[in-house]
Order: sequence, then C-alpha cells, then structure tokens
Amino acid sequence: MSAPWHKKDPSQLSRLKEDLEKKYPDLYLTVEGDLVYLRGTIPILHDDAELDRFQVEVMIQPDFTKNIARVRETGDRIHHTAYWHTYIQGGLCITVPEDWLIDANYTSLIAFLDGPVRNYFLGHALAECEIKRPMGERQHGSKGLYEAYGDMVGSSQPEVIEKNLEYLTKKKIKGHWDCPCGSGKRLRDCHRSDIINLQKKIPRWVAESALKRLREHKQREHLCAKQSL
Repeated sequence: MSAPWHKKDPSQLSRLKEDLEKKYPDLYLTVEGDLVYLRGTIPILHDDAELDRFQVEVMIQPDFTKNIARVRETGDRIHHTAYWHTYIQGGLCITVPEDWLIDANYTSLIAFLDGPVRNYFLGHALAECEIKRPMGERQHGSKGLYEAYGDMVGSSQPEVIEKNLEYLTKKKIKGHWDCPCGSGKRLRDCHRSDIINLQKKIPRWVAESALKRLREHKQREHLCAKQSL
C-alpha cells in the first residue's frame, strides 16, 4: 500500500493549513496516523454574508484524491436519516462521489469545502425552514448513482447506464461491441463517439468505483427488502 497523501508530499499539508487559516480559520487540522481531520465550525456564506454555521468533522482519507473526504455534522443538529441525506453512522451524503471526482477541482480540499460541503449545509438550513433546496437533491443509494450517471450518459435506464460504465472501465473501446443503448447495432455504427467523449470525462478508475458502489448499494438494498418482508 502506498504512503498517505500527506506523507508523500508534506508540502500539500502545509498549503492546506495556510489555506484554512485564510478561508476557514475555525477549522482545526490534526494528523492522526494515516488520517487527516478538520474539526470545528464552518460558516455558510452567501454574497459574503454568514447565513448559518455548523459544527463538523472532515476526515481526509489516505488515498485522497481517489476517495473524497468524509464529512460528519457533530452538533447533533442533523438527524441520521435518508430524508436529511445522512447515513445511519452519522456521515453526510454530501454528493454522489463520482459527481465530485470528475469535477475539475476534485484535487482541492478548499474547493470541496466551498462547493459540495457548502451547498449541502445551505440546502439543509433551507430545508429546516421548509424551503426547497436550491441546488436540488439526488435520491439515496443506487437511485442517486443512476441519476448522476444517467445525466451524463443521457439515459434513465439502469441497464444502459451500467453497460456504459462497464465499457468505460476498459482500456480500449472496441467497435464490434454491442451498443449500450440497446439498439442491437454494433458500437461503431451507433454511439461510439458518445462513449469516446465520455472516456475523456470519466476516468477508468472512476467508472470502476461507480460500478463497485452500484453493486454494493443494490446488494444492500436487496437484503433490506428481503428482511422487511
């Protein structure tokens, strides 16, 4: 196993500390073994005005940037239910991970705090007041993943989305494969150019991660459905 990001390049940790002091002075950084934590309060700003403030813990994983940071609300303000986009263990469902991993700023923790984290808490604060989340919201579990990749692929059909992701995990796209759209045509005679364009946007390791998480979610949801019978 390779060394954690902050041990590979200690200068990244120094830059993060400097950026936090400027942008988020109430978040305190600690290193605990291979993990890096940010703990404290985070302001929710809009047009430079502070609308709200939340207590948080952000756990930055050893393989950052291939896994996004995990965020928890530590002030007991957010209930641990799917309705509030949280997990039973208390983690927040900030975003479908792959949504962030294909963002141009995915290697920046400050951009992560400014973007998905800020948007989650802003949406939550408004939802508490029964105001619709301005950034919208995806469904929980596999449905949210299908929504995210369906937007990119241009289909709402799970089997089409999965087939596209399967092709994106390959080193080379071959024209004689069946087109994932379900037309029955060869890829070269149908949506090959679309797949090639998706390749430029979605790296192989991200597609692999998406497929793995889809299968895990579906297996978990299947077991939950059986137990509820």
